[in-house]
Amino acid sequence: MDFQVISKVLFPELILLAGILITIVASFLNPIKKHTAGIASVFTLLAALASLKQILAGLPEDGETILFGSFAQDSLSIFFRFLIYSVTFLIVLGSNQYLKVLESPAEYYPILMTASLGAGFLTGANDFLLFIVALETLGLSAILITSYARLNQASNEAGIKYLINSALATAVLLLGISFIYGLTGLTNFDAVALRLYQLNIFGIVSVPLMALVVVCIVAAVGFKLAAAPFHNWSPDVYTGAPTTTTLFLSVVSKTAALGLAIRLFSTVLNNELITILFAILAALSIIVGNYVGVIQVISRGSIKRLLAYSSIAQAGYLLVGLAVFQKESLAGLVMYLTVYAIMNTGAFLSLIYLEQITGSTKIYDMAGIIQKRPAMTVLFSLCLINLSGLPFIPAGFIAKFFLFSSAFSSGLGYGKLLAIIGLIGSLIALFYYLYLVKIMVVDPVSTPVKQLPDEDSKEGYGLVKISIVISVILMTGFGIFGMELIRNITTLVVGGMAG
Repeated sequence: MDFQVISKVLFPELILLAGILITIVASFLNPIKKHTAGIASVFTLLAALASLKQILAGLPEDGETILFGSFAQDSLSIFFRFLIYSVTFLIVLGSNQYLKVLESPAEYYPILMTASLGAGFLTGANDFLLFIVALETLGLSAILITSYARLNQASNEAGIKYLINSALATAVLLLGISFIYGLTGLTNFDAVALRLYQLNIFGIVSVPLMALVVVCIVAAVGFKLAAAPFHNWSPDVYTGAPTTTTLFLSVVSKTAALGLAIRLFSTVLNNELITILFAILAALSIIVGNYVGVIQVISRGSIKRLLAYSSIAQAGYLLVGLAVFQKESLAGLVMYLTVYAIMNTGAFLSLIYLEQITGSTKIYDMAGIIQKRPAMTVLFSLCLINLSGLPFIPAGFIAKFFLFSSAFSSGLGYGKLLAIIGLIGSLIALFYYLYLVKIMVVDPVSTPVKQLPDEDSKEGYGLVKISIVISVILMTGFGIFGMELIRNITTLVVGGMAG
């Protein structure tokens, strides 16, 4: 192995690994323990900048593989890792004050960074062994930060539910992979794809067996995406976990799963059954997510639970691109994922801020919040409006239009059907997104809001405000000036991934 090449390719990951080790040490040293968040923010920012440098150096379609072919350094992995590390930086930046209420906040950051490292390796995995190691690094770390609020019963319950469901999904995934290894005796994606092609030519591969393999792996991907009908864990986990963890699961975990899915299903498992299964998952996710989202806002539930069902619907929109699985639809998927990551990060960071000042995440406890915190309410509302797909700061609208139009013009019957379902689902989603905005802006002031001082007199909210502003600036900038740039980049990202 050429270690110079490896260090160059994995430079962002080496930075993140150094950050993990330093934050672990810092979390045990009382004099610098309180600076753990600052150390984590520096290293996550450096990892994101290192990934950005690789993007600016040029996004290669073919790329190269390292670690004996197990990790692919191509346009897909470079861009997705940049997205993952950038969102992780914003999470760390906005979590400092929020996590201070926990029993041991310092140890949260190395675990969060470890989960991010696993997600980064997952997007570049080109071998089933690295795939499983990266998946479990992400999964186990995510379980820890889900149940991190040990004195909170809801957080403990969320951690147990996530652990059980994650273990089941991993078992199903390993079952599918074991059949692939039994057929081919190989683990490298490219080698497995070639061997399966050769076996198919001679009619050796059993169609029912391959169908079982596809179902197992699609089910595992559906779990990571919180796509219906594999979504039942997400509302409870999203609600019970610390909100910073909820943000990580709704954005970073989805990004990693989609990056892996694009690579895996464009090489090893590229057949019609996969597209049919993803089409079913996409339709179910859009319907279930939006329907229950409406129920949540009517029943005056939790904003975290509402955003959980919103994330299920958003997973359905993203799966439309996987279901069609053409270059245009995959480019639309990556484009929408990029904008979704920015919008959802801004929305959850806004919720983190509002949760800190009101002590609640209930929908009607935010009634009239604009009278006390007008700037933050406007920023939160802008994120929600973009998630709904309205062409106001049109990033969400343009990305969703490109995704649905690529599906509609794909020439596939179910592609047109999915585009129509997505459009109807987006119209339904307008209700609960705008209803939440209406509650914050129009409704009479709630009791928690009345108790707030006219000015934010508490210290420590500056960083979360900065992270929210960064998200909204990116969303606004891309929506007004940069959508063509994103479209060109995402087209290059998926170049060569699908025929």
